[in-house]
Amino acid sequence: MRCLTVVMAYALVLVVLLGALGRAGDALLASAFPSMEMVLEHEDALEQDDFTVLQSDAFRNCQIIIFNDGGTRLYATSEKVAGKVRASDLSLINDYDEDSFYEVFQERTEEGLRYRVLRCSYDRQDGYSKTVDAWCVLDEDLDILAGDLFADRGSLTQREFDLIKGVYDAQLTVERYDYVTVSGASRTLVLLAPMVSDVRYQQALDDAGRITLLGIPVMLVATGIAVWLLMRLVRRAARPLDAAIDAYRRGEGDAATSSQVPSELARTYDNFVDLMDQLAEARLERQRIIADVSHDLKTPLTVIRGYAQAFCEGRVPAEKAEDYHRAMYERASAAGDLIDTLFSYATMEHPDYEPHLVPADVCSLVRSVADDAAPAVEQAGCTLEVAAAGELRALVDDQLFRRMLVNLIDNAWSHNEPGIRIRVACEQGEGGHVEVTVADTGQGFSPELAARAFEPFVTENTARAAGGGTGLGLSIARRAVELMGGCIRLDDGPASPWSTVLVITLPLHAKEEKGSPAAS
Repeated sequence: MRCLTVVMAYALVLVVLLGALGRAGDALLASAFPSMEMVLEHEDALEQDDFTVLQSDAFRNCQIIIFNDGGTRLYATSEKVAGKVRASDLSLINDYDEDSFYEVFQERTEEGLRYRVLRCSYDRQDGYSKTVDAWCVLDEDLDILAGDLFADRGSLTQREFDLIKGVYDAQLTVERYDYVTVSGASRTLVLLAPMVSDVRYQQALDDAGRITLLGIPVMLVATGIAVWLLMRLVRRAARPLDAAIDAYRRGEGDAATSSQVPSELARTYDNFVDLMDQLAEARLERQRIIADVSHDLKTPLTVIRGYAQAFCEGRVPAEKAEDYHRAMYERASAAGDLIDTLFSYATMEHPDYEPHLVPADVCSLVRSVADDAAPAVEQAGCTLEVAAAGELRALVDDQLFRRMLVNLIDNAWSHNEPGIRIRVACEQGEGGHVEVTVADTGQGFSPELAARAFEPFVTENTARAAGGGTGLGLSIARRAVELMGGCIRLDDGPASPWSTVLVITLPLHAKEEKGSPAAS
């Protein structure tokens, strides 16, 4: 909330500053080219004959003169301007309300340059129909040649002609506004304003831009203050989080410690705790794997070393030599198999390992692996059944698939008593998947073992005696399936007579049409 308050305060400062700069720029442009609209913003004061409002800086670039209905000058911006416009000139100056106004047209004739002057007015009913009330034609010397406008005069002066055109001189425009005071007296206001030109307008824009530049230092200071406050607030808020993390590292973290962490950072602390717990579990798991591998290798190597030492010392009876040699061979083979299994597991777990996936008939692969595994199953006194008719295609790595399925079949007969049934099936599952199942009628998984069945070095042989297995078979099978884009699970409610059912799911791959390129 404090950070939000700082951000909102910073935004408010920027809004106020930008608004002030905008108003200052607009005021500068308006004062550079004052208009009658600006004057009429003070109409209430004018109707009270309060002329002090006309002395503000907004009107410093214009001249204002006010006459009463008798032609007496009541107000002038300065004595100098007082003589510029006389009461006799009022009839020649265009009315701001456009009730009566002049239009001047220039035309060339055979006799020379001519000016047509029209005095017009708008229809008061519809407000837009223009009516010509009077007119006259002037020559280039401003002598009146024809028309009823200025019928009592023979010519106009250049100054009078300029007033009719709305121009006082080369730099000023002129217009008048008639109004009535609250007391009912008539007043006429004459405004002399700077004439708008490209050069003057660009100069006014440059001046307004310089005002905007003055706001940049203020914005930088406000930004610096806001950043400093936010950094201070964040550091202050992070201190309880740092303290809680340090306490957790020292093993002193508890609910009271975590409650001191700001609510906005509580999720960060919880994620840190979860990550540290996962790292601790991974560290313990690594230590367990090292211990298990060491134990599994130490057992056969100890036997081999003991028998080898007996041979070296000549303590092996002749009649036992063959048995000792056979035992050494079996232990060496077991150690070699374990090392091969560890190598396969490590290879597949490496992040850079990429399987060679090709479209293949999974049913055909299942039948092939079952044929290769049948002799070992029969020698163990078990029965192998295969249900993999038809053709179902998926993207598989041939070697990974065979190793995975062999591991599952070997686990079934090697971890159960002779006489069990093993069934390997391949069929299309729901959702367009290929399902491969390996089921057996053995003793099944205990609840504790089922929860960790696919973790490495997990086995029912808790004493890790020789011949009890490495516990890597299911881990290798799981990783192989994942590399082929599938998943493996242990059915938690197998149908009778099966006690263990492992289900492998692979995405179904559409069969390519003849002549189409094979998928890679």
